[in-house]
Amino acid sequence: MAGLNAEIRAQSEEAVEEKCRETSEALTAANARMAAYEKEVAVLQRVTTALENARSEAQELYLKPVMAELGPLLRLLFDDVAITFDDKTLLPQTILRNGQEEDVDRLSGGMREQLSVLTRLAFARLLARDGRPAPVILDDALVYSDDDRIEKMFDALHRQSRDQQIIVFSCRQRAFQKLGGNVLQMTDWQP
Repeated sequence: MAGLNAEIRAQSEEAVEEKCRETSEALTAANARMAAYEKEVAVLQRVTTALENARSEAQELYLKPVMAELGPLLRLLFDDVAITFDDKTLLPQTILRNGQEEDVDRLSGGMREQLSVLTRLAFARLLARDGRPAPVILDDALVYSDDDRIEKMFDALHRQSRDQQIIVFSCRQRAFQKLGGNVLQMTDWQP
């Protein structure tokens, strides 16, 4: 009995009841924080789902029409080619040419610039079809293209120039002479 009384006295001096109450309050606060985090997680999951759905819808709305316009333009230069786009960035990821798949990053500078020009033409065709024609402006866009490919690009640009305004800036006058069109000359300004 004396031993138990001594233990009770020792425990009562350590404020066990207060520690129990503090622990209980801390548990209640932790549960409230956990509920808030669970609510935040649920909201973030809904936002993530909504963003993924919006990206998918945007892909359907924008990427497919661009691909539909880009396909015929690609066939002007290449016999058998297809492009795949990254689902997250919507940037060109790979190109399938003659049954061989290549990363776009590993393509030559000329090939990448040709794809870029053709993609711009495809976007311009879409805008024109929507009743919002926009000129295609190319500034030294085909500097890395070899002679055969640049002639095919000129054919593509010439065909597109019937329906779209294409403005080409280049320091390579002889190379671009075959493109035709109106050559602008700089003259001194006279007041």
